[in-house]
Amino acid sequence: LWVYRYALSAIRQQAGQLIKQGAKAVILVADSTAQSKIGFFGHGMEEGYYGIEGMEGRAVDAPPVILVTQKWAAALQKSGATASLDLKVNQFDYPSANVVAKAEGTDAQLKKEYVLFSGHHDHDGVGEPVEGDSIWNGADDNATVSVALLAIGRAWVEQPGGRSALFVWHGAEERGLLGSRYFVEHPMVPKASIVAVLNGDMIGRNAEGEAALLGAIPPHRNSQELVDMALNANDALTKFKVDTSWDAESHPEHWYFRSDHLPYARTNIPSIFFTTLLHPDYHTPRDEPETIDINKLTKMTKWMYATGWEVSQTAKKPALETK
Repeated sequence: LWVYRYALSAIRQQAGQLIKQGAKAVILVADSTAQSKIGFFGHGMEEGYYGIEGMEGRAVDAPPVILVTQKWAAALQKSGATASLDLKVNQFDYPSANVVAKAEGTDAQLKKEYVLFSGHHDHDGVGEPVEGDSIWNGADDNATVSVALLAIGRAWVEQPGGRSALFVWHGAEERGLLGSRYFVEHPMVPKASIVAVLNGDMIGRNAEGEAALLGAIPPHRNSQELVDMALNANDALTKFKVDTSWDAESHPEHWYFRSDHLPYARTNIPSIFFTTLLHPDYHTPRDEPETIDINKLTKMTKWMYATGWEVSQTAKKPALETK
């Protein structure tokens, strides 16, 4: 099951390095491992590009990356060899929606500003069958955060903070952060009024006392004050051993760039990302509800809530870090 992810990741990383060195096009030959599994992951090389409204019709200037089977290697290595490809292009609308809720704050001035709690409600739905099961449930990714935001919202309504709270369940995250990219371009409140984004993605698995916070260290951190609020909330309440290693620029998963906080961070809104990280059931039909650690999910929900509460009650909003 991991071959799918790591084969595609290796292809993208290798191609990326060659493109950085000036390659105008990249042709990669499948090695023995990729060759034997190409029927399973090969569709990942055939998928098109998903974009938000307004992107259709724009030219793609990225160099093409092509994966070929080993039988083509010798022919393509001959001096002066050429190849022609016929590409079929389909265009369609991908149905999705953002779901947004608001809980008004209590402070006459601060309630004009917002703490934004973020997650995504979509998953892959029906995918390649594994052991006869083709339903990719997405219990951890990302039903855990979907229910966490419901719980935080209920608590916020019962006892509002000084600042108002926005709860955004983004759509089409799995298609390239489309929902969050759209919301950033078409916010339902003035963008300048969003003082912090607390994003969650996959918060119900792995070791009981461990969790991760991304956007916590350079170069991804954009607000030391927001990070400190999150770490202080953890020290006071949930007491997780916090892993920041996945935030490192050199980490092979590049996890920071794969969730809905990213479009907000790129528009200079203080943003952090709560997660309990990947596991072997990630993006497989085995991501089932019975695998979720409910106690850990509850603690992660409390951590996100406590962080947001501190942001909502502090007179000075978290400062954006200057690079």
